[in-house]
Amino acid sequence: MRRTALLSMLLVLVLAGTSWAFDYDDLFGEDLLVELEVTEGALPPEEALLVRDRLEAGGSYDFGFLLARPFLEGAWGETSVSAELNTQVFLDARPDPNFRAFAKAGISYALSEPLTPPRDRHLQAELQELFVDFNAKNQVFFRAGKQNVPASISTIRAFDALDEEGERQGVLALKVHYPQGSSNYYLYALADQGQLTEGIALAPRMEFVVGKTEFSLGGYYHQQELPRLLASVSSSFGKVGFFGEAMLVWGSERGFLEPRGPVYEIVEKDGPFLRATAGGMYSYKDSGGRLDLSGILQYYFNGEGYEDQEAIKKVRLAMLNQELPPVLNWDKLGKVTLTGSGRHYLAGSLSWNRLLGSKFSASVFVLTNLSDSSGLISGTLRLPAWGKLSPSVGLSTNFGAPGTEFGGRGRAAAVTASLSISGAF
Repeated sequence: MRRTALLSMLLVLVLAGTSWAFDYDDLFGEDLLVELEVTEGALPPEEALLVRDRLEAGGSYDFGFLLARPFLEGAWGETSVSAELNTQVFLDARPDPNFRAFAKAGISYALSEPLTPPRDRHLQAELQELFVDFNAKNQVFFRAGKQNVPASISTIRAFDALDEEGERQGVLALKVHYPQGSSNYYLYALADQGQLTEGIALAPRMEFVVGKTEFSLGGYYHQQELPRLLASVSSSFGKVGFFGEAMLVWGSERGFLEPRGPVYEIVEKDGPFLRATAGGMYSYKDSGGRLDLSGILQYYFNGEGYEDQEAIKKVRLAMLNQELPPVLNWDKLGKVTLTGSGRHYLAGSLSWNRLLGSKFSASVFVLTNLSDSSGLISGTLRLPAWGKLSPSVGLSTNFGAPGTEFGGRGRAAAVTASLSISGAF
């Protein structure tokens, strides 16, 4: 039952995370340029944009309701219901062109039940950001406090372009920014989760532009973590955008399976490991608005993955069947990573906004582990909105042999219906 529930939740989460699309007109609104009147004795226009007479407060909210029914091992599973309410509030104070204070807090309430009295209720409130901005003679800029930092400061994730959240939340940090022409130089001093006693991580980063191509180089060092070097590039050719990232890590926190006769031993490995990702994005919209398409394709190379998938496949299948895995030092199984075990991955997303000019939108998402020929497929149909209510229905499934990363114990599927409400205040 637990295996069924876990696989069902994975399918539902992948499906729910792919029904996204946005309208550039809604994003920017109607007015992009604002004309400022300059009166005698008033602040210059460039400073007036940075100064506010009063404290600004606001926020956003979103409520999601998901109904899911899995199809596993040739039979329909139990229908489940999940709901989550998220709210964010912020305070923004800019009394001076050279100083800003900002705070943001989040409150979430989650409910999940199989159409029975609630089994799990979760109310959580957290301070997400609390920082101040200041500068030295408008040449060097500082941000100190709990703040968002780019995810690529310390790591690259498998599918950043397909992930709507590209930032790490709530890291205590000092950011130093020195702009020079079209180039930018950064230095981050990070204390993750506020644990100052565990040492400070240093992450320098440099960004520069050549033509319409942007490059970045950076590093990450912490005395208790593995050192890393990072590089990225982004550019475009016509309507096609390209991106790439690479990270070199000295050492690995994983345990690796090595053959020892008919069984395996979990060993540790030193030396550099490479992670790299590259992909492209394309959007097309015809003059009549009947074809409004956007797509992303991304490849990910995982240097810590296995060239031969047989060992990890046997261990994964044994654990799914609640059997003892064929390893000598099974007490180190906690260091063996069952997910992200492949060398090569490919993901793609295709969205069709306003199908043939209608109020319907559709998207499909595919994620595959090329090393073991397994993957996930999900599709979502967004129905016409009723005011702030956005309904959608979807279908997701997996493929791959039993024991592969996404194959699990066999073919599974899930049908979902969801309703979301969002807004700002």
